Amino acid sequence: MNRKIPKILELYEDYLKSTIKLSNQIMFTLEDTKPWESKLGGCPYLEDIEQYPKGTDGGPMMFLAQINLAEMPPLPEFPHEGLLQFYVENDGCYGLYGGCVVKYISEYKTDETALVNENPYSDDYAEDLPFSDDCKITFNQEEVFIGTECPEFQDNFQNISKEEEKALYKLCCASGSRVGGYPYFVQRAPAYYKDSSEYILLLQLDVDDTSGLMFGDSGNCTFIISRRDLLAGNFTKVHYDWQCC
Repeated sequence: MNRKIPKILELYEDYLKSTIKLSNQIMFTLEDTKPWESKLGGCPYLEDIEQYPKGTDGGPMMFLAQINLAEMPPLPEFPHEGLLQFYVENDGCYGLYGGCVVKYISEYKTDETALVNENPYSDDYAEDLPFSDDCKITFNQEEVFIGTECPEFQDNFQNISKEEEKALYKLCCASGSRVGGYPYFVQRAPAYYKDSSEYILLLQLDVDDTSGLMFGDSGNCTFIISRRDLLAGNFTKVHYDWQCC
């Protein structure tokens, strides 16, 4: 998985290599999923309807995605088993102002007769989803360099030529749906994101033709957690944001 650095960027090779992280690129396919499998939309893993998260107004939250950690190549600091579920407020704006709930389920059943097999609340937000089709998620691991929107990127690449800038942005663009690696912010890094070494990308959902995925106008969403909270298994303080052009 060694990434090749273009000759025009050889001056920055040591720094760029020091920023390499593993990232699991997400692919979407139009396939049915089991309750415990990785998916975009559809029915989350539920043993009981009462486990479904409710929003600040008491209504059901919008279910975006589920990641089965055993199905993807391992990433440093991530659990290697269990499920991560991602919900946002059903506020007509993809939860931008209401926040999110990320649930970690360390153990799960594979007996479908003991599980909820249809999303009990999808009719409440189906028209507001940022994608048109539920999909199965699979993964491909890759090495990525520091993202172009990271504050450290701006600090380390000043007074560069137009040719160097073009090559850097091609090499370091962190767009695409992924788990781990660096986030891609369509507009700008959020105020809290001042040091990428302190934060880990739990999930990024980006524009995709297969699922019709898009937040606003060519936008994406990010779920980011502090390294300390991830290592502690604390998913109660996840930062959720989406931006568009």
